[in-house]
Amino acid sequence: MEFTETDCTPHIYWSVTNVQTADTPVYTNLDSLRQPNTSVLKLEKEVLEPGDYIVCLEVKMPSKGPTFWVSDCIVIRIVLPELIAYIAGGEFRTIPYGGVAIMNASVSGDPAQNMSSVNAIPLAVTWAFVRYNSGTIFDIFQTNTQALPEGGTYHKIGHGNDYLLSLDTSLFHNGDIALIMFKLTRSPRTSSAFQVIKMVTNAVPIALRYIHCQI
Repeated sequence: MEFTETDCTPHIYWSVTNVQTADTPVYTNLDSLRQPNTSVLKLEKEVLEPGDYIVCLEVKMPSKGPTFWVSDCIVIRIVLPELIAYIAGGEFRTIPYGGVAIMNASVSGDPAQNMSSVNAIPLAVTWAFVRYNSGTIFDIFQTNTQALPEGGTYHKIGHGNDYLLSLDTSLFHNGDIALIMFKLTRSPRTSSAFQVIKMVTNAVPIALRYIHCQI
């Protein structure tokens, strides 16, 4: 928008209105988000709870005669980000047989954990794995990850908020293969991570670490 009169300064007003769409729409003006005299409206992270909002811009041009006034509005929807589920070490991992191996999912979490409405729902963690006998060839997992070998034994472990899973490899056999699953749930959102491991005597432990960063 351009103004040809150089002796007049337009008055700019931003407003944000929350729309609660139940049986009958309820509109709530968020007075704390009114920003006058700025051409850019900046909404900080996690200021708005999930939902629908009407963002309006009003521009008033004062003059000696009638005041000229124009406005424009848009509707935005704030949605929660996806949960982050991740197991350190990559999708395929060889671990030393005969001792205790730690499955580490500690970098997993909820990017929106600082929002009050989000924290009202507990974050649930579930570990599970499918064990295969030593006769299974490890190359099957690496060449065809869409079709896991049959004949596995499924185990489900509920750990509340435990992001570390301790696995005693001596309870299995040298060469056994397992599919590890880590599931993060905060209803109705859910995210899962998978890792295929092979237990090998004298294996050199190598792990990849995922670091989540925000740009």
